[in-house]
Amino acid sequence: MSLSLRYAIADDIPHMIPLFDQLGYPVEAKDLEHRFNIFTQKEDCGLCVAVTESTVVGWIAWSKTPCFVSGKVKFRIEGLVVGHAYRRRGVGQKLMQFVENIASQSAPSVIDLTSGLRRAQEGTHLFYKNLGYQNEGFMAKLYLRKEISSPL
Repeated sequence: MSLSLRYAIADDIPHMIPLFDQLGYPVEAKDLEHRFNIFTQKEDCGLCVAVTESTVVGWIAWSKTPCFVSGKVKFRIEGLVVGHAYRRRGVGQKLMQFVENIASQSAPSVIDLTSGLRRAQEGTHLFYKNLGYQNEGFMAKLYLRKEISSPL
């Protein structure tokens, strides 16, 4: 399998929609186009696609921000998905390495990500652990979330 990684372009949007479905976040084309335009125009955000035979088979999105507490640059994986037919072939690892290479240019840096409990059965948590990501010991994190849908 010949695989290439590149920054996403608007023509990739239709190919990304089924991947959003597989990630568990169905999206309409118009909404994804809107998000894509906002996200890719920000200097501290990035979106990379994995392509084989002119087909987008995966993508990774990240954002970058300075961390006041640690003094490091924090990279946040906003999303990572590889199409079902292309999993366990190293595509996800290559996408993560793409972001790690970018993060190394801003060192000292840290990469944070979350992975839902429902992903554990698919092997996603083990995938991240095998790449060196951890949530154990003194630096273990508790992820808390509050959605705000309208002005307070």
